[in-house]
Amino acid sequence: MKITPALVACFLTAGISLAAAEEKKPASAAKLADKESPEAKGADAAWAEVEPLLAGPKASPKSQADAKKIYKEYLAAFDEKAAAFLKTYPADPRRWKLQGHELQINGMRSFAGLEEKSEEAMAKIIAGILDAPDADKESKGFASFLRAMETDTDNDDFEKVVEKHKSEYPGFKGNPNLDAMIKMANADKAYRGKPLELSFKSTDGKEIDIAKMNGKVVLVDFWATWCGPCIKEIPNVVASYKKLHDKGFEIIGISFDQEKEKLEKMTKEKEMPWPQYFDGEGWGNKIGAKYGIQSIPRMWILNKKGEVTFINGRKDLEDKVKKLLAE
Repeated sequence: MKITPALVACFLTAGISLAAAEEKKPASAAKLADKESPEAKGADAAWAEVEPLLAGPKASPKSQADAKKIYKEYLAAFDEKAAAFLKTYPADPRRWKLQGHELQINGMRSFAGLEEKSEEAMAKIIAGILDAPDADKESKGFASFLRAMETDTDNDDFEKVVEKHKSEYPGFKGNPNLDAMIKMANADKAYRGKPLELSFKSTDGKEIDIAKMNGKVVLVDFWATWCGPCIKEIPNVVASYKKLHDKGFEIIGISFDQEKEKLEKMTKEKEMPWPQYFDGEGWGNKIGAKYGIQSIPRMWILNKKGEVTFINGRKDLEDKVKKLLAE
């Protein structure tokens, strides 16, 4: 479904003439196509106020608190200018540039303490850009890239989605990231369907052995306290654990941290009661090295037989766990 800006209803008083009412209507695509029309010139002038904001904040933050303040002010300015442009010129093709930029800055909203757009809303924006015949190639390329990035690596169509994107946008600067994802997914798939051998002494001194967890569904979470995407996943992981633990869901954390104190502090603050492996080696983590983990977060889900069944627990974690619990 295409994403179009919401139009604000215009209530006219009886004393306003029809001509005046027509002037308040948003500019049509036909009028905007005529570059010499007043509507087109007005759209160009309005765009001149919005376009500089697509480059992001100009100020350089001196601290995290300063960055939050700068980002919050920037987002407020962008939202105001973008909304004004979209309200007055909803048929202007440049609206897709604004939608594409919205995809890029969504993460900034969370950092600034604002609410991010939901996954569903982001998916609609992506679909809207890709379906739009008048969207510019740059916006379409970025939307196509995000669609490929968001495709579950457990999905057999993942590589097809990536290859389709690369064939349509061969010069897109983010393509090496997709190549890396394919490489990692293929490496992970080497363990799919096989029992995972994993035993260690956790940070709280307990002996952990996955072989003794048969009958349980286990998430093996490769992560670190310094990993932003890992931290972002914690609320979802904790919620799934609380909901499904009594039904047979367990989690094992494999920490790539180098400071045990930070690890223990975060697991306590974030209410993560499951066992954690820690050897202080960072990227030299022995278990990570054994299984070729070169990026985090990485989440493998084991079935009740201890076999690696899903290599991407970040996508639809709860649904995947429920499916395995039902077997």
